[in-house]
Amino acid sequence: MTHDSFEPDRLIFNLNALAELGEEVTSQKDFQRVVKSSLYMVMGTFYSSRGAIFRYDCEKRSVHAIVSKGVASDSDSFIPINAEAVEWMVGLNEPVDIKSNGPFQTLFGPAVGALGEFGARIIAPLVVKDELLGFISLNEKFSGEEFTHYDMRLLSAMSRHIAVSLHSHSLLKKLVHKYSENKDLYESLQSIYYNTIHAFAAAIDAKDAYTNGHSNRVSSYCVAVAREMGITGEAAEGIRIGGLLHDIGKLAVDKTIINKATSLTTNEYIEINSHPVVGYEILSKIKFPWKGVARMARNHHERPDGTGYPDRLKNDSIPIEARIMSLVDAFDAMTTDRPYRRRLSFAEAVGEIRDNIGAQFDSGVARPFLSVIRKEVAGEVYHPTVTPLLRDSLSLSDVTRLMDGFPAG
Repeated sequence: MTHDSFEPDRLIFNLNALAELGEEVTSQKDFQRVVKSSLYMVMGTFYSSRGAIFRYDCEKRSVHAIVSKGVASDSDSFIPINAEAVEWMVGLNEPVDIKSNGPFQTLFGPAVGALGEFGARIIAPLVVKDELLGFISLNEKFSGEEFTHYDMRLLSAMSRHIAVSLHSHSLLKKLVHKYSENKDLYESLQSIYYNTIHAFAAAIDAKDAYTNGHSNRVSSYCVAVAREMGITGEAAEGIRIGGLLHDIGKLAVDKTIINKATSLTTNEYIEINSHPVVGYEILSKIKFPWKGVARMARNHHERPDGTGYPDRLKNDSIPIEARIMSLVDAFDAMTTDRPYRRRLSFAEAVGEIRDNIGAQFDSGVARPFLSVIRKEVAGEVYHPTVTPLLRDSLSLSDVTRLMDGFPAG
């Protein structure tokens, strides 16, 4: 396998491929059409000319291709595989290069030759709840390049999408009356989608040694404030996702600039200030089920007085989601150690927010933010969101006193 590197175009392509695959496997289309579309998406993602999705028949102890492309072999033929091979794939639960994998060659025996007729080079097991449903086979890339570690991780995520679809189809055929099973499948698919988003959030934060967990904290703060302001349901969920991905444009910024402890040069300022636009370009190409995710990334550095960037928006022309994000993003930055300064205390950070209301921060967001914290400190919230993430010990009297200095909003 070759060395991995992040490229914005590649990131856009892969995020979109995952989003489209998720939409496809949960659609109400004919099952055969869904499986065929899924295979074509996988092959297109990895530039493969030959591929197939095999389904495992536990009664016949064999697999057969339910859909294939670029393959001259008889797709209706069954390829026997033994119990040891099945157990190995269930335990593996990740793609393998069969050309260099000794256990595969040994366990599959005669099946190796049959799979060779399909051009199989990479095998990705389709497993749900320790049950082998089948596997995906792909040949080499058009370009001749090796599959990288990142390719294998992406293929693993796509395989889980397809595995859930195969499992769902099997249940609908045999166990239609078991509603709870279908619910579990939906939750499994949703979990995969969210785990993918969280993985990208982790990649964003990994660029900055000083702000590990920043995206998760901003996401949590955003949702807490949004709900305090009466924003609920899908709108609140969109803000949560926007918080996780608001800094995705930083993947295109040189890591040395992000972690620089001294003053930035003019060119370095230009590069790091470009991240909202780059983030917007990435996220606007993704088919999210929530509105405004890309806009949040673009506008989270705008200011009510019009001195923000990149569009110099003012007041209500800045989406409310971005106004919320602007405040909590700045709050987390202030209360986190940075290469150029130590973190501020909670009271100092609140003082900075109060002194910049109307200029940097929206007055209608600042007080709800403090109100969330007051309720959590007072024990009025069953599952606190903000206070567990703070490094300061807060008393109700301190928070109430700080709130007295804020405008009503």
